[in-house]
Amino acid sequence: MDGGNSINIKRIIFYVLLIAVILVAFVGYDYYNYNRSHPFLYNTNKAPNLNYSTQSKNFKIYTLIEVGKKYQFSGNETSEWAKNAKEAQESNKYTSLQYTIIIENISDKVIRDFKAQAFVDEGLQPYIMSGILYFGTLNQQKIDLNVKNNEKMDYMTEISRFTWLPNINQIDVKDREKILEAIKKPIKLIIKWRDGEEYLLLENAEVKQFVDKAKF
Repeated sequence: MDGGNSINIKRIIFYVLLIAVILVAFVGYDYYNYNRSHPFLYNTNKAPNLNYSTQSKNFKIYTLIEVGKKYQFSGNETSEWAKNAKEAQESNKYTSLQYTIIIENISDKVIRDFKAQAFVDEGLQPYIMSGILYFGTLNQQKIDLNVKNNEKMDYMTEISRFTWLPNINQIDVKDREKILEAIKKPIKLIIKWRDGEEYLLLENAEVKQFVDKAKF
């Protein structure tokens, strides 16, 4: 009798452990697939509700926004991106929009496993061709920002985004005003690294317009 109970208990323990192993494997597989298909810190147009600050303790940040800049193409582009960009520019149906954020480590420590993601104003969503309002470092990127020195530029990095708006000179005046208003609104920037994180509101972006300012 006791021998039978002992066997049953062992069977129960075996099945419990088996189920636990299967669950761990399933969760691990799901987590792996999730991260493989979500290359940024956050895959959402809506920035997380965090306590954003206008001052950084660890970084100096420069933000440039270029509206309507014309890009030079060689004429024999091989990548799909370059071909599509060339066709879009030559079609005269679109206005280019380029974001560049340069991030410099001003602390006295090396910033390891650096990640950053920027969110532009949600008012741009109806106008940006892709509808995507975020950009930044990819999860698989390995970035360390060294302390500042005079020999290398490895204490700074940049994140950027190139996209298209409808041709500014061909859309309704109210839409042009909404676009410019959204472009000039603060950008939310989330920075994470091995030993910390910062949530920043970038308010002083330099905006360069390469379109007719009388119409924009």
